[in-house]
Amino acid sequence: MRQIPNAPHDAVPFLRKSKGGSHRVCVIVYKPEGAVVSKRVFDRCWEYSPHGGGYAVWDGSRWVYEKGFMDKDEFYKAVKGLIHSRKTRVVLHFRFATEDAEGTKNILPEFTHPFEIQLQDTKALLFVNGRFSESYEGVVGAPKVKKFVEDINRLKLKRWQYEKLLAEDGLLEGLLQHGGERARLLTLFEEDKQPFFSPKPPKGWVKHGGLWLSKDIFRLWSFGGVGYTTWWEVWI
Repeated sequence: MRQIPNAPHDAVPFLRKSKGGSHRVCVIVYKPEGAVVSKRVFDRCWEYSPHGGGYAVWDGSRWVYEKGFMDKDEFYKAVKGLIHSRKTRVVLHFRFATEDAEGTKNILPEFTHPFEIQLQDTKALLFVNGRFSESYEGVVGAPKVKKFVEDINRLKLKRWQYEKLLAEDGLLEGLLQHGGERARLLTLFEEDKQPFFSPKPPKGWVKHGGLWLSKDIFRLWSFGGVGYTTWWEVWI
């Protein structure tokens, strides 16, 4: 486990075709003290976003993290004791790979979340759910979030400037929009146990049993056909 470094039922479900053409994205789960992440929630998140996982846990004085889990069972084994305890504060991330500048999905451990943010007055961890604007030029060999983190780190911001940039209707609002849907971001400042949400819940986030989810994983399910996949909303 790493610290932030000093260097830079019995009823039949009711189905109806979903509105819009929303893309599959990552899933962020925030678990405060008093809540638990059930195995059912963990499994559903991985099924929806199966391209790798990472997590951060508050150790009493700072956030520490581990990432690069490419196997569901290994990921669950690493977090089981944390997510089933009501005494822990944890953030989980389940990745769904997006395309690079050449249209390739790079499903690699280094692109799991969180990503390290270096600010002038503190350090932070960033988790992202969603896609960046098509106008934000990507790079070859990496997802746009990697470029986004590098761009943010080059600015050498202070915490208040970072929060202002990422806040709803901030200067980066257009960059965080794709296909009419706004990305959800969660930032953990190293020595602050309270996460910084963008946008601020409940907008863009789903409350589930004391957890905050960046995607309503219990309303989205896939029914595959030959050569295609149709998305439906499932009410359970």
